[in-house]
Amino acid sequence: MPAQPAALLPPNEARELRLVADYYAGRIDPKAFRARHPDYPALSANPLVLEPQRGSWVYVEKFGAVVYWNCPEPLMAALDRDLRELEGVGERVERTRDELKVTVGAEADRVGFNDVSLRELRLDTLKIVSLALAQSVALEHFELAVQEALRKFHPVVASLREEGRLTVSRRTALRIVGFAMDVRAEVLDNLTLFDDPPETWESEALAHLDSALFKHFDLEERTGAIQQKLAYLADAGARLMDLLATRRAHLLEWIIILLIAFEIVMALVRHR
Repeated sequence: MPAQPAALLPPNEARELRLVADYYAGRIDPKAFRARHPDYPALSANPLVLEPQRGSWVYVEKFGAVVYWNCPEPLMAALDRDLRELEGVGERVERTRDELKVTVGAEADRVGFNDVSLRELRLDTLKIVSLALAQSVALEHFELAVQEALRKFHPVVASLREEGRLTVSRRTALRIVGFAMDVRAEVLDNLTLFDDPPETWESEALAHLDSALFKHFDLEERTGAIQQKLAYLADAGARLMDLLATRRAHLLEWIIILLIAFEIVMALVRHR
């Protein structure tokens, strides 16, 4: 049986920790961050866990989520600047920020309505809690992106329902389809990263904690809802492209008819 990781806090010391999770557009390269900032002590390389100062930890996921454990505001601001300097990392998505209260020193590990209680804080438990919160804020970003894509389709659907025809221009329609395809690609690319943490394979207690957190953040239901909306966007995009092709074909038919009519008129004029 593998040895238990050392506690990050003194055993039996009751502490209440504030967790803050952020999501950044794009991808975070943990190796590039470590190479650029070797002054931040690393407790784990994959996933990247830093201890920038005593009693404060930072969990970094490559799909763009960062979880701060007990970090003061100036430290979070400094790390935010450091992260945004990396190539491929976009702006922090303000609307996805989430917080969680974690109490260390409880009698047993427990996931409550709006807090988490842990018997002790070890590196493996920090990873389990961080991953669930990181996945939650990432899903929030994807939910917002998918909702925006659906909102763009609404005028198209409304015009088809109310007028029975496509009223948007071809360029506008193509932009809507392009935006939906871009969102779909981003979501599908990142959802494949939502794997079970390897720590759960070696510990039944950690597996139970991971399962409880999974249910707490409704990760399965939210992922399923996103997948359903993505399927709708794919179908709506395909149908919109078909409508555009049909409209273009009809336009070409009318152009051909008008050209033929013009030729007939010109021929009649010449033979008068």
